[in-house]
Amino acid sequence: MTWYSHTWCAAYAAPAAACTAIAWLCLLRRFAGRGRLLGTWRSACLSALVLLAMGATSVGAGLLLPHLGQVPPAAAGVATGFAVAPRGRRQDEGAQPLLRFMTLGIGWLLERLEYRLATDAQTWCDSFMERFKEVRQLRIFIHGLKRFLLDRPHSTVTNKAVCACHEDAERRLDAALDVQTRVEEACRTPAPPGVAEFRRARSADEEARCVIAFNEARAMCAHLLRFAYCQGRRSERPEIERLRDAVVPPDAYRSTGALRQGR
Repeated sequence: MTWYSHTWCAAYAAPAAACTAIAWLCLLRRFAGRGRLLGTWRSACLSALVLLAMGATSVGAGLLLPHLGQVPPAAAGVATGFAVAPRGRRQDEGAQPLLRFMTLGIGWLLERLEYRLATDAQTWCDSFMERFKEVRQLRIFIHGLKRFLLDRPHSTVTNKAVCACHEDAERRLDAALDVQTRVEEACRTPAPPGVAEFRRARSADEEARCVIAFNEARAMCAHLLRFAYCQGRRSERPEIERLRDAVVPPDAYRSTGALRQGR
């Protein structure tokens, strides 16, 4: 008797393997353009938990449904794996109770995985943008990033979203620059000809307004960077880093005493 003819293979291994393979492909399709399933160890662990839960559910579905005894367990594994596939608005209402039973607990894991992917993307973008300290630097970087994204083969909808996000970032940069200009003018005291101009230090309120406006502009620029994280590949990161290094060299950033945080 060969190993694949044993009862454990037909009843346990085959449905679990079939379900895991199908579930992984469906996870890739479900979260395409929304994050990286293996981006961090947390998202990788959640992805593995979803696959393990799907495999266990497929085995249970094949063993605990005696009235479906004529159906091969491997077929139950394949059907259960498709449970994590993205579904449209129109669904068969009669299949909902069975689907809820077969995916007991998996919906919660999928919600946690979706939250983790969004958190990982935002954390990566915030860390990447930490080096920028001036409006001029951000403006040059997002222009190069926009050209980088539009040169990639994305859909028309994605390209329109990139252009819209770039326009929003430009407006936030203009607003931040306007706040800084008005604060600088308020700090400048007119002087008679031949007398050095006096410039007072910013007040706490003025400094806060400048910092808030700049942080809002940088956050909007991070939204544009998020397209590169979610829609792009890991191999494209060096090119994006070169765009940043061309504006803010690493040596200049280290000289400020700030700590670099990147993944």
